[in-house]
Amino acid sequence: ESWGFPEVWVEVPERWTRSRARGRVPGLTIHVLEAGRYRESPVSAAFPDWRAGAIHEALNEAEVSGWTHARLARVGRTLGARDGTGPDDHHFLRSFRDEGRVEGRDEGRAEMVRQMLVSRGIAVSEGFPANVRGFGESPTDAAVAAALACKSEQDFHARIRNP
Repeated sequence: ESWGFPEVWVEVPERWTRSRARGRVPGLTIHVLEAGRYRESPVSAAFPDWRAGAIHEALNEAEVSGWTHARLARVGRTLGARDGTGPDDHHFLRSFRDEGRVEGRDEGRAEMVRQMLVSRGIAVSEGFPANVRGFGESPTDAAVAAALACKSEQDFHARIRNP
């Protein structure tokens, strides 16, 4: 409270870890600062209309689900409407959109997927994605879905071959 953070989350993951105190029930508790004191809140002030239970589910997914992706898009639109911004105001998102709009430009699509993997902390080989069998024939939405869901470059290869 003395630091004045507007919102604090306490997340107890579904999977047991050694750092989780015994008896702690999995879930997310959101504390919102009001008049210098924290009060528990069922929703996030930072992410409008996203309830603690739904945030907890998203944080504990093994892979980002379509449901979570759609929820994040909705929260992003809500924040953009509130702040008067949109995807084109962010240079990284704008570059992805611009690259995706150019028909027949496989280099831009390949770079977009490479950047997505790298931004998720997934190492990619020097020949990526030229070394991915089926990448050139795969639809852009399938390549993006594989990049969002995979855990490694090899996993990306498998998802492109067998979407």
